Amino acid sequence: MHHVAAAAGVSVSTVSRVLSNGRYVREDTRLKVQKVIAELGFQPNRLAQGLRPGQSTAAIALLIEDIANPFSAAIAHGVEEVIRQQQHLLVVGTTDRSFEQQSELMREMVRRRVDGMLVVPAAGDHSAIHAELNKWAPMVFIDRPPRGIDADVVLLDNRGGARQAVGHLFERGHRRIAYVGGATSVPTGSRRLSGYRQAFKDHGADVDQQLITLDHHDAESARVAAVDLLAGNSAPTAIFADNNRMSVGVLKAAHEVNATIDVAGFDDLELAELLSVPLALVTYDAVALGRRAAELLFARIGGEAGKPRRITLPTSLQVHSVSP
Repeated sequence: MHHVAAAAGVSVSTVSRVLSNGRYVREDTRLKVQKVIAELGFQPNRLAQGLRPGQSTAAIALLIEDIANPFSAAIAHGVEEVIRQQQHLLVVGTTDRSFEQQSELMREMVRRRVDGMLVVPAAGDHSAIHAELNKWAPMVFIDRPPRGIDADVVLLDNRGGARQAVGHLFERGHRRIAYVGGATSVPTGSRRLSGYRQAFKDHGADVDQQLITLDHHDAESARVAAVDLLAGNSAPTAIFADNNRMSVGVLKAAHEVNATIDVAGFDDLELAELLSVPLALVTYDAVALGRRAAELLFARIGGEAGKPRRITLPTSLQVHSVSP
C-alpha cells in the first residue's frame, strides 16, 4: 500500500479507502489509485490483518479441472500426503477447463495469501498471469506445461504411453485404428496424438485422417463420434481413446452398435476387467504425480533456486483380455 500511495501521490489512508470502497475520495483520485494498483499488480491481502509480519498462512492451493474425475481426486490425494507432513492446509479450486476461471482463482488464492499453488493448467497463454502472481506465491504445474512460460511442471509420459497402447493394437493385427480424443490445444492431447502417429510409423503404416476425431470434452460427445466411426463404410477394427472420458464414450458406442472391436485408452477405468471387449489401458500412478508436484513446490517455498524443472513420470500398459 505504501508503494501504491507513493506512485499515485496520495496518502496510505487514501489507498485504504479506495480498496475498501470508502467515502470521502474524489472520483479522479479513486481512478488514479485504481490505475496504479493495476499497473503494480497489487493484490489486497484479506488475511493480512490477522497476520504478524513474516507469518505464513500454512495453506497450499490446488487448482484442478474437475474434482469428480478420479484422475483429479488421485492428484489431490498425493498432494495431501505431502502437505500433511508439512503441517499445511490444502485449499482446492476447480477450473472447469476455463482459463478465465483459473486465472481468477489464482488471483483469489494470492489475495488469501497461500504459500504456493499447484495448477493443472487450462488452455491459454500463462505468461501474463504468471508474471503477475509468481512473485507472491511459487507455482508448480501438473499434467501439462503451461503455454507461454518456462515453469516447474510434473508430467506423465503422454507420448510414450499412447505409442505403446497403439503399438499393442498393431501387434494384435489391427491396421484400421481410429483415434477419439479431447482438445489438442493442450499439450497433453497433442503429445498423445503424436504417440498415436508414431506407432503407425513404427509399423510402416499410413494414418487415415478420416479415422481421427478430436475436440471432445465428455463421454457423450465421444460416444456420438465413435458411433459415427463404427457406422461408416470403412469402419475401424480398433479405437484408441486419449483419456478416461473418451474411453467410456467409445465403450458405450461399441455396446450400442454391437461392434466387435479392440479398445485401448489412456487412464485407468474402474471395473475394466469386467468388460466384454478386449481392452488395453495406459496406467500410471496419479497419486505419485500429485506427490512429486507438492514436493517440488515445498522445495521452492523453502528457497530452492535454479532453472524450472520438468519431471516426467513413466506409464505402463495394462491389458484386460475377454474371458472365454
